[in-house]
Amino acid sequence: MEETKWLTKGKIIIISLILLVIIGIVSGIFIYRANLKRDYIKFENQIKYAAPNYILKEKIKLDKNEWRKINIKDILAQKLVINKRSSDCEGYVIVESNDKKENSYNAYIKCKNIYITDNYGEKPTIKKENNDKTQTEDDTIKPEIELFGDKKIILYVGDSYNELGAIANDNIDGDITGKIKITGNVDTNKQGTYELIYSVTDNAGNKATAKRTIIVNEKEKEPIPQPTPQPQPTPSIDTTKPLLIFNDDSLYQTICAGTSVNISINGPYGYVARDNVDGNITSKVKITGDTGIISNVGTYSLYYEVSDSSGNTTYKTKNFAVKSCSSTIEKPDNTIYVSSLSLSPNNRTMTINTTFQLTLTISPSNATDKTVKFTSSNSSVATVDSKGLVTAKGKGTTNIIATSTNGKRAVCTITVK
Repeated sequence: MEETKWLTKGKIIIISLILLVIIGIVSGIFIYRANLKRDYIKFENQIKYAAPNYILKEKIKLDKNEWRKINIKDILAQKLVINKRSSDCEGYVIVESNDKKENSYNAYIKCKNIYITDNYGEKPTIKKENNDKTQTEDDTIKPEIELFGDKKIILYVGDSYNELGAIANDNIDGDITGKIKITGNVDTNKQGTYELIYSVTDNAGNKATAKRTIIVNEKEKEPIPQPTPQPQPTPSIDTTKPLLIFNDDSLYQTICAGTSVNISINGPYGYVARDNVDGNITSKVKITGDTGIISNVGTYSLYYEVSDSSGNTTYKTKNFAVKSCSSTIEKPDNTIYVSSLSLSPNNRTMTINTTFQLTLTISPSNATDKTVKFTSSNSSVATVDSKGLVTAKGKGTTNIIATSTNGKRAVCTITVK
C-alpha cells in the first residue's frame, strides 16, 4: 500500500497563511510601537515648551544656579498641554538657571514600557533646589479690573449719570465680576468733581481697585428761549463696547508643529467677556486665525471678536509660536505667508454719501498669496468694495475688516455722522 503524504498542498497553503498572519501581527505591533514612540517624543517636547509658561503662570523665580523639578501632572492640570497620549506618561521637567539667571528646560518622561528619556530619574546634585510656593499654592496676584466706558466723564448740572459698571477677572478664581463693589456718589444737581471707586477681592484676599472721575460743570447761560415745539424724547442707544479679559495676559503659548493651539475658555488663553447691558457674553466670543493644525514652524495669530446685542464689537489679538518637536516633522514648504496687515488710517469720520479709499499694507512685501478680503461689520452704516473703497450709507459706527487667506487681519473703525 502506498504511504499517504502528510504535507499535502492544502496544508502547505494553510501553514503559509498562518505564517503570513503571524508576520502581519508582529509587523503591526512593531509599527504601532514605533508610532507610539514618535507620539511620546512629541509629547516630551510639548511638556518642555509648556514649562516656561508654567513657571510664568505660577510666579516661580529661580535665582542664579538654582534648579526646580516640575511634575508634568502640574503642567497638565493648568491645561498648558493637550495630548491624547498624556495619560500614558509620567515624568517631570527640570528647570535650571545659570550665572546670568537664564533658564534652561529639559523634560524627562516614561511612557508605558515603550519610551523613556535618557537620564530619566536623575536630577542636578550641585545646584540649589528651589522649593518656593507656586502661585496656585500661595496666591499673591491681584485680580484684573476694567471699567466699561470712559474713566473720565464730563456732565452738566441737571444731566443724569448712567453707571456702566465694570468687569473683573482673576488668574485663579476666574470671572469675579459679581464681587465688584462701587463706593462714592455723583450729584448731578451740584457742580463739582466726583470719584467712584471700584474694588474687588479674590478668594486669597488680593484686592484690586479702579477709579472713575465724573466732572459736573455749570451750564452756560443761554438766552431766553422762544416758544418752540417740544421735541420728542429719543430712545437711549447702547454705544458701549463689551469688555474681553484674558485670565493671564502675560502668557505666550509655544506648541509643536503638527498640533493645534489651545483656545479653550479655561486654557492658557482663557478669557471672559461681559457687556454693560447684556451681562456675560463669553459664549459669543468668536476666535479666528490660525486655529487648526499647523505644520510649519513660525509665529501665528489668534483673533478674538465679541459683539453685544446692539452691535458694539471688541477685538483682541493673541500670538503664539510653533516649533519643531521631532525630526519626523516635515520641513516647511517654500510658501511665504502673510505675517501682518495694516490699514491706514485705523479710524475715520465720514458723512453720508461720501467715499474714502483705505490704504492696505501687507507684510512681508514678497508674500506668496496677497489676496485680501474686505468686509463691513455693519453695511447699513458703510460698505466696502474689494479694493478697500468705503462708502458711507447711514449714521453710526462700523468696522471695516481686511482679512488675508491665512487669517491675518486689520481693522479700521468708520464713524458716519
